[in-house]
Amino acid sequence: MKEAGCRLLIVGFESGDPQILKNIKKGATVERARAFAKDCSDLGLVIHGDFILGLPGETKESIWNTINFAKTLDCETIQVSIAHAYPGTEFYDYAKANGFITNERMEDGGGHQMAHIEYPGLPTDYVMEMVHKFYDEYYFRPKAAFRVVWKAFVNRDLPRLYVEAKAFLKLRAQRNKMVKVARSHRADPPTPASAGA
Repeated sequence: MKEAGCRLLIVGFESGDPQILKNIKKGATVERARAFAKDCSDLGLVIHGDFILGLPGETKESIWNTINFAKTLDCETIQVSIAHAYPGTEFYDYAKANGFITNERMEDGGGHQMAHIEYPGLPTDYVMEMVHKFYDEYYFRPKAAFRVVWKAFVNRDLPRLYVEAKAFLKLRAQRNKMVKVARSHRADPPTPASAGA
């Protein structure tokens, strides 16, 4: 592939937790993913890694397993998505049958993903919060931060880096606000008037 001109691979690692990979019938293992990433690095191929939080069986521990796994892979860039159960899929049937779908809304009206599946012990606001935590843990490592700044400097692309960093921080602030609102609604017990309505 390298000889044919391939320079970048977009790889759906999805999760760094072995049980989650089994649950989604990925047909891949954490060990194989690590070996694949190393092979690509040895060949000089750049990887953009895709990860998903909220897959069947997700727990707080499995989310952290995925974050730590992603850091060991050290892909050039990553994307963190939220699992969505689309009608007509096996995932939807599973989530619906178990009462895990909190609502049918998968985005906030502005095109930003929203968690709509809630497992026992894993509230939707926690999953949303962990998307931000994932990016922070990944990109604010010294090695990753240096790589981003260095490439922008070498490519004389510091203005673009500034614009992208500003947009990222704005989106992050908006999502953090949504998480706080969701958390406050969860913490507010119903008033006597609303409880009887």
